[in-house]
Amino acid sequence: MRSAVAAPSEAELEALRQGAGLVRQAGGLLEVRGADRADFLHNQCTSHVKGLPPGGWLETLFLNNRGQVEFLGEVFHLPERLWLTTDRPAELRQRFLRYIIFDQVEVAELPGYALLELVGPRAAEVLPAPEAGRWAEHEGGVVARHARGLRLVVPAERLEAVRRQVLGAGGAEVSPEAYALWRVEQGLAGGLEALGELPQEVGLEARVSYKKGCYLGQEIMARLEARGNTRYRLVALQGEGLEPGAEVRRGEKAVGRVGTVALSPQGGRLALALLRKEVGAGEEVQVGGSAARVLEPPLRGGKP
Repeated sequence: MRSAVAAPSEAELEALRQGAGLVRQAGGLLEVRGADRADFLHNQCTSHVKGLPPGGWLETLFLNNRGQVEFLGEVFHLPERLWLTTDRPAELRQRFLRYIIFDQVEVAELPGYALLELVGPRAAEVLPAPEAGRWAEHEGGVVARHARGLRLVVPAERLEAVRRQVLGAGGAEVSPEAYALWRVEQGLAGGLEALGELPQEVGLEARVSYKKGCYLGQEIMARLEARGNTRYRLVALQGEGLEPGAEVRRGEKAVGRVGTVALSPQGGRLALALLRKEVGAGEEVQVGGSAARVLEPPLRGGKP
């Protein structure tokens, strides 16, 4: 039996593609304090945290010793502390505690904050935002600009205020289902695609600094920089048998797996998938006994 997937409205998709769409995302916030906070985080993640200036922010990854993604995160440099957003804050905090020995570092989970994304070409018109790489205070939290729009981290009690600001400036509130379909169209990896995979194979190489020193997974990153021999890439699939986590086959051979699955307003299923590089766009593959077509993102309006 196919899993239930809700279809977003055309209005939601129009906001994400042409305007500004606000969506709340899963995850939470950690606060890192102490004299060694920057050095400690620098040695844990793929990004150059020690070079992050006050008022700066960056997107990063936390890898395992095989170079595979364990956590996605964002680091914000606040006065006397660092904020770190991630999809599973309690688990990431436990990972940090295993590595704190003599470091002057304290890591606390901050409940009561909401993670928001304002996506679309008009995002910076709808809400004021600083230049790329910087954050600004907003409703007791922070707002920052990235390539997709804006990232906001605000107290949960200020959610309604942010919503009113967005709607009042011509933006729209969109569902997680609409955001998922937009992400599939754009070929943007989330947790379903990234976790357990190499950053270079899921389009997250920009979060990896090849110029910094030792961190967990760094040897694998250096080897990939030198040789560049990855085997998989992120693509889109179109077909009726698509299910998250399902195996993708070409003939008798397994060639990858399905990630995020979304439903278009017209009723067709689209998905992100991690496939072997030799599988090209336009080819037919099999998922759960049904045929699916390989598409090359970005897609236009949900279509190849």
